[in-house]
Amino acid sequence: MRILARNPERMAKPVGCLNSTHTRKKVNIMPRVSVLMPAYNSEKYIAEAIESILSQTFTDFEFIIINDGSTDDTAKIVRKYATRDPRIKFIDNKQNQGLIAVLNQGLDLCTGEYIARMDSDDISRPERFKLQVDYMDTHPNVGVVGAWVRLFGALDDVYQYRRTVKLFDMLIYGANIAHPTAMIRTSVLRNNKIYYDPKYPHAEDYGFWVSIVRVSEIHNLQTVLLDYRWHDTNVSVLHHKTQMESAERVRHDLLETVLTNDKDVKKLLNLTRELHQHFWLFGFLPIVRCKQYSITKTKYYLFEKIPLLRIQDGKIYLFEFIKIGTLR
Repeated sequence: MRILARNPERMAKPVGCLNSTHTRKKVNIMPRVSVLMPAYNSEKYIAEAIESILSQTFTDFEFIIINDGSTDDTAKIVRKYATRDPRIKFIDNKQNQGLIAVLNQGLDLCTGEYIARMDSDDISRPERFKLQVDYMDTHPNVGVVGAWVRLFGALDDVYQYRRTVKLFDMLIYGANIAHPTAMIRTSVLRNNKIYYDPKYPHAEDYGFWVSIVRVSEIHNLQTVLLDYRWHDTNVSVLHHKTQMESAERVRHDLLETVLTNDKDVKKLLNLTRELHQHFWLFGFLPIVRCKQYSITKTKYYLFEKIPLLRIQDGKIYLFEFIKIGTLR
């Protein structure tokens, strides 16, 4: 992944860091969790988002909030909270840098063992961090753990994500992890130099998960831990076309890294493009069903019955008998 160059003159110093009345007993002790929340013109919702983090039952965290040159009262609201709670580290970028640059800026600032993502218009449920930290502590092979989300606002629904997300699941089902629910093992990012890639605007999280799943496992807790606010300024609404083009680029780049020739890339890209756009038939019948037979053997079926794709011992097969490539 590309590491963005940063201009220190454009980055403001944190506001509301540890002060004399709230200093840790041992200043060298890092928090277990770094919460990373970018914000841009979020005055309507950001107070509720901040309150949901400060109300977590798990309390050993630093809360990094980066205002990306907002033109409303976002900075004023965050600054008020930063003066009340020493866990908040407020970075006030005077010029708008864009979400990807701010996310990468935030990753460099995180000092915790785990990084919890949060968006400035969503609401984390009180037990979110406790459940996710417990899971990461007991599953050292897992690099990211997400959770289900409940949509509220213009939509009312629950998104239920797969328990485990594998490399080829990313091709067929998409990212399959809700970005603002993610808790990430910091060492996985540092050891593999993983950042958000500006090549994938509005699908930067998709590319991010693909980079991580190649070196570590991604799981989802099978419970709702975040309320996702759906409104007319969501990225999926405002930038749908760009998001779809970036997602296509992610799938193409992934296939180029795991297949051995261009014909295989085009063949599987065409197949997964159709499947990615049509998950369900008549709203209830799953078009693709993934079945794990062993550590080295996974099959994907159309309508649960028709063999579509098999991955076994590092080789990729279409319709059970046509080998199209080898995982590198």
